[in-house]
Amino acid sequence: MKKILFAFGMLFSGSIYAQNGLQSVVVEKYYVSDAADSVDASDNGAVYPLYVGSTTYRVYADLLPGYKVIQMFGSPTHPLNISTTTSFYNDPNYGVAIYSGTSINNTKKNTMLIDSYLTIGSVANGLLGVIKEEDTDGTIGNNQGILANNDISAGAPITGANGVDGLMPGSSIMPNVLGITDETALFDQTPGSVFEINNATIAALGGVEGVTPSNHVLLGQFTTNGTFSFKLNLQLATPIAGGSEIYVAENPINGEIVDSTLIFVSVNNVDTTDTTTNDIIVRSNHKGFELYPNPATSEINIMAFDQMNQNAYFEIVDVLGNVVERQKLYTAQTKASVDHLAAGLYVVRIHQGAEVSSQRFIKR
Repeated sequence: MKKILFAFGMLFSGSIYAQNGLQSVVVEKYYVSDAADSVDASDNGAVYPLYVGSTTYRVYADLLPGYKVIQMFGSPTHPLNISTTTSFYNDPNYGVAIYSGTSINNTKKNTMLIDSYLTIGSVANGLLGVIKEEDTDGTIGNNQGILANNDISAGAPITGANGVDGLMPGSSIMPNVLGITDETALFDQTPGSVFEINNATIAALGGVEGVTPSNHVLLGQFTTNGTFSFKLNLQLATPIAGGSEIYVAENPINGEIVDSTLIFVSVNNVDTTDTTTNDIIVRSNHKGFELYPNPATSEINIMAFDQMNQNAYFEIVDVLGNVVERQKLYTAQTKASVDHLAAGLYVVRIHQGAEVSSQRFIKR
């Protein structure tokens, strides 16, 4: 197990302002591993293997201009949870569980570009994470000639002549970590499926904003061959000096702002024959449609805000990531029976080309 040194710092606090700086949490499907990647991982002594077909997800906070991410946190009232149904993969030689100033040269080695780790903005020394569709300076490449898979579901490749690696120049900040001991071991070649903290934080002194106008701040990258999910809590700095906003996944108290996009469950069973999913960015939000009633007993109504194209469809996903219902969407308004579903929490996802909008509902 590699040793990781953490710096400890003071957290920011401030008043809560009416304007909501968090627009949504965005999950990007960054890469899908192939056989060459798997062999390299094995040759370098991976205890937990890199399975062929493993997906690398990137998680971003999409902020209004001028807002910054101060911290991700878990508290007794708002635990932070990042999970998979299998385990997470990390490079056996150079990987870290929390960004700690990795050099660009080491980032180019073996499978470092697809490691699992927590961060606030930074990926390598002097390089911050950006969504691939906003990357304008190509790729740093790979020293071993791997990470070359051009899986259509992950959009542009991250290495090669036409590669974009989702890295842009910026001021790297090593997060300050409080209250975390060995919980991050499962991101670092240790089998395990659930990272959860309820009295800890990953913070950036002064806050971090994105390096492109869209102001997306990378919160973490996670590679797994299982169903990926999370429940996050964030604190943002506002453009007003000393101001902050606190966002929680559920059950807000004392002026906290609840945002359903802080909860995500991946869907692994998407029809791979759908060739409209180039450069897919899974936007974990419900801005694209209205769903009612919620809670529901026998059926739900789905009303999309845009007209449907010929490939549009919706699906209902349970908390384990299993698709329990899937139907084509021929019109912007439809009904779906949920009478056959067991009571519990579900996610409705509408697939419309490269966009995926989601919303939770409760079945009674």
